[in-house]
Amino acid sequence: MSDIRHYPSGLSPAFSEAIRIDGPGGSWILVSGQLGVPMTREGRPDDMDFAEEVGTCFDRIAATLQTCGATLSDMVRVDVHLTDLSLYPTFGKLRAAFFPQNPPTSTAVQVAGLLLNARIEIGGMAWLPAD
Repeated sequence: MSDIRHYPSGLSPAFSEAIRIDGPGGSWILVSGQLGVPMTREGRPDDMDFAEEVGTCFDRIAATLQTCGATLSDMVRVDVHLTDLSLYPTFGKLRAAFFPQNPPTSTAVQVAGLLLNARIEIGGMAWLPAD
């Protein structure tokens, strides 16, 4: 038997920021995709640096994981959506800095567009072993 907890999004009650599924061996944490742009209708400022966008995505994921009792080091999977795959080398360098040891598995795909004119959206899964 497992216990499922929803962590609601601060933006809308219709979305979960994360879902934590507690079971006998530990907890799976599924993190919704995070954008690195301001959460306003204006979207990404034209002068916003892509590296800053990536960093903000990971900072938001880290904050969500902290709410669930985990950290970035507990991430086992990262799902990345990019509007332009030519940005991947920059993302890859930053990803390596956020996960210097035991990096999670990942998938990266190019998409036609993202909400709020973002260039990247990152979500994923974490595993938190039982104490």
